Amino acid sequence: MKLDYRINISDVNSDYINQQAAKYKSDRPSGLSIIQWTEDMNHHVAMNMKRMKRCTNAELIIASRSDAVQEAVHEAEQKNIILANSIEQAKLYVKFGHYILLDAHQTLGIPEDCSFSWQPDDTVLCRMDDAVSLNGRIYQAFFNAFDTEQTQIDQVSSIDKIVWENVLILPSGTLYSHIYDDALPFAANVWLHQIFSIVSHTGEVIKCDTISVCGLMRRMASLDSPQTVRILAHIDRKLNQRYDGRATDVLEDFNRQFTVMLKMRVDKGEVSKQEMVRALEQNGIRHIHYSVLNRGDAGKLVLAYCFPPYNDTSGNVMAKRVQADGLLVDVISNSMDRIRKRDDKLLNLTSNLLDTQVMLDGPQAFSSWASIERYMEDGFAEYRKYAYKYNELYSRAMFPHSHFLGYRIKMENPTLKWTAEFSDPLHKDVKAELRYAPVEDEGFLESILESLEEHYHHLINDNVFNLCEILPFIYADEIIFTNRFQMEYMLERFEDALQETVRAKAVISQHPVPGKSYYSLVQSYYKIEDTTINLAYFGNFYDTRGFRQIELVAQQLYKRNINNFVIHVFTNMNRNTMQLYQASEYRHYIRMNPYVSYFEFLNLADKMDILMIFDAQTIGIKPFNPYVPSKLSDYRGSDSLVWAFTEPGSILDETVEDQVITTGQLDYHEYSDDFAAMAEQLGKVLYRVSRIECMTD
Repeated sequence: MKLDYRINISDVNSDYINQQAAKYKSDRPSGLSIIQWTEDMNHHVAMNMKRMKRCTNAELIIASRSDAVQEAVHEAEQKNIILANSIEQAKLYVKFGHYILLDAHQTLGIPEDCSFSWQPDDTVLCRMDDAVSLNGRIYQAFFNAFDTEQTQIDQVSSIDKIVWENVLILPSGTLYSHIYDDALPFAANVWLHQIFSIVSHTGEVIKCDTISVCGLMRRMASLDSPQTVRILAHIDRKLNQRYDGRATDVLEDFNRQFTVMLKMRVDKGEVSKQEMVRALEQNGIRHIHYSVLNRGDAGKLVLAYCFPPYNDTSGNVMAKRVQADGLLVDVISNSMDRIRKRDDKLLNLTSNLLDTQVMLDGPQAFSSWASIERYMEDGFAEYRKYAYKYNELYSRAMFPHSHFLGYRIKMENPTLKWTAEFSDPLHKDVKAELRYAPVEDEGFLESILESLEEHYHHLINDNVFNLCEILPFIYADEIIFTNRFQMEYMLERFEDALQETVRAKAVISQHPVPGKSYYSLVQSYYKIEDTTINLAYFGNFYDTRGFRQIELVAQQLYKRNINNFVIHVFTNMNRNTMQLYQASEYRHYIRMNPYVSYFEFLNLADKMDILMIFDAQTIGIKPFNPYVPSKLSDYRGSDSLVWAFTEPGSILDETVEDQVITTGQLDYHEYSDDFAAMAEQLGKVLYRVSRIECMTD
């Protein structure tokens, strides 16, 4: 079976780094170097020394500081037996293409002909003669059933079976995948060495029936908390090397397994969870498996059809809500692989407050009844498993699915506090046109009418988007709106009585601002010139907001003899957008880029001078602007200035903050004046001769 892991896959340096890693694997002759760690001279070591006498393409490197061992090695006077005073020094003597690590109480069975035909990149599984431990029996069963063509060795479950015993013959190119840690038992070092060797390696995995390990690797005493934390620190450092997704899954699985050991100590009362988290943080561990440490402690259930690790604005806002609230939560979400990209780093937004995330596997759609119904029913079944835990329920739309599940749970448990948040109006879109998706279940509509007071019956129809507003308005205990205009716009279609009911339980809360640490979680290598005024726009281009607005800013600045600027655009680079860009006279002042991941976006936002944000255009369409761009909250957490292009009277237009400079979208004559004021604040010039571009009118 082929192993094909890569250390780096996520930036422009990846190919270079992987090529250099491959070159580091020096060519050695075919053969086997055996590294055995021991503190004394015993019959296992003596047996291995004896077997070396008949080997020409194998060597035994004994790592020991014992005088008795040193004397025995000198007496043997064999060229293929070498003494080293540490594991790391022993690695320097490895001269053959493969090696294996042995415990002091293990012997290696080698055939007399000692003919090794392994390829330089082969990882070899050898047999266990005394597979009496649980891990040993699991491994031996796996070994017996192993089929080179069929066994998926790069799956987490397979790797888990082969690393807990030192039975792997590894390519010598992986010698330094782990540096021996004297503060850890030998067994723990072997585990880490084998894990890291596999997840940073490419090559075939084969098995060898003729070589066997006899004897158990001593586990010594159970790992104490400091030792377990050190193991997690080693894994964490590897996770920071930008492994590919499959390798990350393997490392995260072992992260979880060792964190379980810490959780057991917390549950036994040996240490508090706060003390344990503090110890992990003090060791510089960034990938803390909070879901293990928090297991069983959540009292709040969050319903978010789309949620990290999927990259989606609504899901990210929900994650930031969880972080701002500071309470441990369980989350019921849905797999979104078909319609959203996955970014595992997004889990950092809530990891410290996440108990359990249940990810359902229902149909993935924006508003189809089949997907809503499946999420509602499967989510309700998950809720009932742990209903006793919860005293609070929180749902957020967009997507509509979340509020439908909130309604289903609230009907089951009316005493449970339900908070429902609306990201934007649902019943009508940005063009004030009615959204419609049919509820394809007459029984569901009838059940609503049966439980609903009669004076609300006329509000019920088969439109998903109508019900997604109506049901929370009536049944939720608290309604979250992002701004007062959103609330007024969503309520204007209802009679006064319902409006007053909703207002009485409404809370106005703009999108939460990320913590400052998130802006340095991922370092971007995107190049910007320090002497230039760097503006940036992040986000989709829509019918009401697109490239023309970016171009207009560049045009207005250029016409006022301002040239020391670049607008860096990170957006959906479709054909229409790129045609407009290529045809633009001002493209020299605009750099088009594809989307970046959420945390790279935060890092870039922190490095830019000015961040551009635009109101949705609603004049002549809506009585007032009910939208607040969610990017504003992300911008607020950065150190950059925010240039807001606003509609008169909008929430963005009313924003009064030192960091935010507002300019009317249609006040073109003010663009250059406001930009000049920001340039002065930044201490940068407006015009540079070196940036003169030839333009045509």
